[in-house]
Order: sequence, then structure tokens, then C-alpha cells
Amino acid sequence: MVFEKFLLSVGVQFEKFFLWSFMQFEKLFLYMNLLFSNGSHLQIPDYSYWWLFLAFFFLIMEIGHPGLFFFLSFFFGGLSAFVSSLMTDSAMMQILTFFGSTFIALVILRYWGMRLGKGHASQQTNFYALKGKRAVVTQTIMPENAGLVTIAGHIWAARSVNHEEAIISGEVVEVVDVRGAHVVVKKV
Repeated sequence: MVFEKFLLSVGVQFEKFFLWSFMQFEKLFLYMNLLFSNGSHLQIPDYSYWWLFLAFFFLIMEIGHPGLFFFLSFFFGGLSAFVSSLMTDSAMMQILTFFGSTFIALVILRYWGMRLGKGHASQQTNFYALKGKRAVVTQTIMPENAGLVTIAGHIWAARSVNHEEAIISGEVVEVVDVRGAHVVVKKV
């Protein structure tokens, strides 16, 4: 019951915000209309400002999530649908233009992003970068107990790949794998 009241209040608040934003956008549209039309009214179809609003909404989403280029394709789709709404009153044509141009923009942006990414070598980070590094054993690694190793100044718990032999303190080892909070090492 409490959750239903909460959902109802959220829905009412969303509806109020939506109506308020619609009225503000409509005022802005009227001011722009008066500013650019020199006294004569510029006739723009009903859906055009919604497509423009949708396009800039996706542009703001892209600014908030940089590097994805996902929302940017929807921005281009919204702009295309805006231009389409200026040419035709058919809502179906505008919707098809939106989805078609969004798809085309997504393909082009993905291709462009892949071409940009080819020149950069991928770098392993965090514990993935530890594989293949050399370490010095600081506490003896016993077959049944973990020991300690120092890798680039950081101390890690370590186990041996070969569970039957001990690796004494001071030996140089190589990291083979990372499992949880410890590394698996072998003698060099």
C-alpha cells in the first residue's frame, strides 16, 4: 500500500514536471517564432518541436556519457526526423526517418570509432597487468601455505604453481595467474 502511494506520487510529480517543461518549451518556441519571423507567423508542423526536443535530449545524454557514441546516433536520428517533419505531416514517415537515420548513424559512428581505436595498443590494468611480471619472494611459499612476494613494490600473497615444492625467501619468481587476492607463481 505504501509502495503504491509512492508510485502514485512519483507519477503525479513526473506528470507535473512534464506539463511544466512542455509549457516552457512552448513559450521558448513562440519567442523564437516571433524573433525570427519578423512579425509574420512561421508555420511549423506539430511534431517538429518534439523531434527537436528529443534530439537535444539525446545530445545531453551523450554529453553525460562520453565515449559511447550511442546516444549521439539518436541525436542525429532526432535531427533527421525534425527535418522530415518540416517536409511532411506523415507521422509514420517521421518515425521511419528517425529509426532509419539512427541506425545509419549508429553504423557510421561504430565504424568511425573502430577505426580510431585501431591505432591504440590495448593496455592491461589492475591485476591483469601482473601476469608475466617478475617478483621476489619475501616470505617462503610452502606447498600447503601461501607466502608473500613483492611485485613492483607491492606485497602480494602467493602460491606456487607446483604444489609439491617450496620456494624459499629471496628467490625470483614469475607471476603465472591471479586468483582472488593472491598470485600464482613459478620459479624462474
